[in-house]
Amino acid sequence: MTNNLQTSQIQKFFDFYVNEIRPLIEKICTQEMYGYHGLKTHTDAVVFRGIDYSLSLAQDPMPVLFACAFHDMARTNDDFDLEHGANAVPMAQKIMTKFPKILDEKLIQSIIYAITNHTIGNSAPDYVSACLWDADRTRLSWQYGFDEKFYNTERGKYVASENSEEYIDFQKKCIENHMWDSTY
Repeated sequence: MTNNLQTSQIQKFFDFYVNEIRPLIEKICTQEMYGYHGLKTHTDAVVFRGIDYSLSLAQDPMPVLFACAFHDMARTNDDFDLEHGANAVPMAQKIMTKFPKILDEKLIQSIIYAITNHTIGNSAPDYVSACLWDADRTRLSWQYGFDEKFYNTERGKYVASENSEEYIDFQKKCIENHMWDSTY
């Protein structure tokens, strides 16, 4: 599935998310902490997969990590909601200003596009959108069946089309003591 170097990179970036980004989101988001679209369940899983997918492309996971972290922060329920991505933009912009050494204006615009369009986008314009969209949709494939037309990365296609338990075991190996579940 992946090598030890990639596993350690995933751990490093996920730790950054948990320690630096998630606490900032917790302070301002409308998203529930746990549940189907919860910050500490679904978003954590999307961040993990986004990091994995960006590393598989040999791309910097940091902007993907931010996009994945922000994508559902304006959710107020688990219902169908096409506006929650766009509604998350002001909150995301507030947090991104705290990381000027990591995020330049071009990356910020890429993150904003990715989160705004994550529910409706199909053909990703860049790797940030591709990785977020694939990472967010993976669990839908596990629950409802895989359709390749919704995926932009080879890693995303592979993970979404395979047995979820194999990937959950991989997540548990990388990040122990976390509630990993194919529901998220």
